[in-house]
Amino acid sequence: MARTLEELAELAQVSRSTVSRVLNGGSVKAETRARVLSVLESTGYRPNVAARNLASGRSGVVGVVMHEAPGVLFHDPYFSLLFRGIGDALADQAVGMMLWLGNRTKEETLSRILRSHLDGVVVTANNLSDSLVDGLLASNFPAVLIGHRRADRTASYVDVDHVAAADAMTSHLISLGRARIGHISGPRWTVAGEDRHAGWLRAMRRAGLPTQGLTEEGDYTEASGYAAASSLVGKGVDALFCANDRTAAGAMEAIRHAGRRVPDDIAVAGFDDLEFAARLDPPLTTVRQGVEDQGREAAHTLLQLLTDPAGGPRRVLLPTELVIRQSTVGGGSAS
Repeated sequence: MARTLEELAELAQVSRSTVSRVLNGGSVKAETRARVLSVLESTGYRPNVAARNLASGRSGVVGVVMHEAPGVLFHDPYFSLLFRGIGDALADQAVGMMLWLGNRTKEETLSRILRSHLDGVVVTANNLSDSLVDGLLASNFPAVLIGHRRADRTASYVDVDHVAAADAMTSHLISLGRARIGHISGPRWTVAGEDRHAGWLRAMRRAGLPTQGLTEEGDYTEASGYAAASSLVGKGVDALFCANDRTAAGAMEAIRHAGRRVPDDIAVAGFDDLEFAARLDPPLTTVRQGVEDQGREAAHTLLQLLTDPAGGPRRVLLPTELVIRQSTVGGGSAS
């Protein structure tokens, strides 16, 4: 059994600092990381986490801030996947986690975090304007956002390109010959809501298609999707691009109640590719954004930031994928 980093480095044929970066979640080439991890597994090496944290001046605990009502967090599959990704990544590195929920004001939460002994935080940054996020960025407290702040060059974040993904999905609907494509957005004060609306609008304008009166604002719930779709069906839409899968599920129900068929009369597309999307009737065309991967990458990015604070902000945009199912093409499915 290897007992020191030097012994591990010799077995893996890498430097001691490389082994340290692997253990601390730092940036290492995939091939090198795999070789070091293989040595760790074969030797049964277990780092002394308490000694490592004491030597680095760190507590070994990071915060996960999801400033949403507990009822939303624990019933929305999006947040469940996000939390799972974060938790798995931190557990892999033997890092403790403290969860902060939206049961206090954002100002109170910010004050408590800044007075805590946490090493850093991963925070969901859903809102375009957020006093909690703004305060964290102004404080220089180590923080990684899930949701972008591209205008703030000091921010570290993990996100997807919502604009490009929404453009691609709208273009898919256009390619099917749909000409009156409505959009049920998320709240326009959210990052995703605004960006996905911008992507829909860009694709529609590029194709020279009408947009006036073809948008309704939702709140990412089935109920808002139902209400918005009920309005848009009356405006003669032949397709709907919905801000998320839950909105799309509500929209499909409204279309059926109006006596229309999906996709024959009205094609429907969503965003997220949560597990239930493939079980809808018909299965939902959507944008796969790898929610669990975002959580995992956010945790890794925070650990990198703690290991190398002088390395500057980290900005990670993860890829998305169109998943084409029967709600837009009918018949067989493809992805």
